[in-house]
Amino acid sequence: MKEKIEQKVNFYTNLTFFIVVVLFVGVRICAYYNLFSFMGQYASYYLTLFVQIGLIFLLPVFFLGRISKSKTKEVFQFSCYKKTSWKILFAAVFLGAIVFFLNVYVSNFFNTLIGFFGYKHQSASGSGSTSFLSLVLDLVCTAVLPAICEETLNRGIMLNGSSMLGMKKSVLLTGLLFGLLHMNIEQFFYATLIGFLLGYLCWGCGSIFPCMIVHFMNNALSVFFSFAARKGWAIGNIFTKFGNFIAQNSILGLVIFMFLLILLCYVGFTLIRYMIAQTVKNRFAQRQTEFAKFAMRETYLKEIEALKNGENIDTSSKVIPSDEQEFMRYVENNIEKIVENATKLEPPTVKMTTKSKIFLYGSIILSAAMTVLTFIWGIL
Repeated sequence: MKEKIEQKVNFYTNLTFFIVVVLFVGVRICAYYNLFSFMGQYASYYLTLFVQIGLIFLLPVFFLGRISKSKTKEVFQFSCYKKTSWKILFAAVFLGAIVFFLNVYVSNFFNTLIGFFGYKHQSASGSGSTSFLSLVLDLVCTAVLPAICEETLNRGIMLNGSSMLGMKKSVLLTGLLFGLLHMNIEQFFYATLIGFLLGYLCWGCGSIFPCMIVHFMNNALSVFFSFAARKGWAIGNIFTKFGNFIAQNSILGLVIFMFLLILLCYVGFTLIRYMIAQTVKNRFAQRQTEFAKFAMRETYLKEIEALKNGENIDTSSKVIPSDEQEFMRYVENNIEKIVENATKLEPPTVKMTTKSKIFLYGSIILSAAMTVLTFIWGIL
C-alpha cells in the first residue's frame, strides 16, 4: 500500500515537472525570436516574473495540489517548508558565498571549454543599467524569485517526489533536472553541480530554507559584482584582475589559484557537515522529547489503571519527570532505545512506474534539446 502511494506521488510530481518544461520551452523559443519585444524595455523583467512566479512556482504548487487532492498548505509541507535553527540559516549565508566563488571558477572553465567550439559568451547577469533601481530589480528577479520559486519546484516538489528512489538517486536526478531546466548551455554545468549540492543539503537538513539562502546568496553576489563592474568600482573587477594575475604569473598564479580552490572546497564542505550535524542534534533532541512524553503518558495511564484496581503506587520510583533535570536523567537512562529510534537506516527504494518514467524522460529530452539549441544559437 505504501509503495503504491509513493509511486502515485512520484507520478504526480513528474507530470507536474513535464508540464512546466513544455511551457518553459515555448517561452524560450518565443524569447529567442523576440516575440516579447512588444513589452518594451522592461520585457525581461515581465518575462522573469511570469516564468518564476507563474510557471515555476504557482503552476506546480496548485496543479500538484489539484491532482493529488491536497490543500496548498499540505503541498508546501510536502515541499520541505519546515522550520530549522538559526544556526543552520546563518551557516547557509556563508555557504552561499563559498558556492558563488566556486561557481566563478567552474563557470569560467566551462565557458572557456565551449568557447573552443566557437560558442560566443552571452551577456552577464543584470540589466546593464547603472541605476540603483535596476540593481533592486535585478536582485528581485535574479536572486529572490529564483531562490524561492526554483527551490520550491526542484528541492521541494521534485526531490521529495523522487525520494522513493533513495537519497543518492533522487539527489542526482533532481540535480540534473535543475541544470537542464535553465535551458542554457552556459548555466547547465555549474547549475547541475549546485543542484547536487543543494539536493544533498535539503536531504541532510530536512528543510528547504537553507537551500533557498544558498541559492539567493549565489545569485545575489553575481548580480552585485556585475553591477559593481558597470559602476566602475574596484571590487567589480576583482575576478578580471585575478585572471590577469594568473596569466602573467603562470606558476605563482596557478599555486594561488589551487590553494584558494582547495580552501573554498574545504570551508564549503565543513559548513555543510556543520549544518547537517546541527540538524541531527535538533532531530535527536526532538526524538528525545517525543520518546520521553510517550513514556510519561504510558506510565501515567498505568498509574490510573492501578488506582482503579485499588493497587498501591510506589511514588519513590515514579517515572514521570517533575523538572528539567529529572527529565534529562530519564532520557539518559533510556538513551539506547532513543538512539535506536533516531538512527534508522534509509528505507528500501521503490521502482518508478512506466507512465511516470515517460513524463520524466520527456522532461529530460525536451530540456536537454533546448539546452543543446542554446549552444547552437551561441555558435551561429
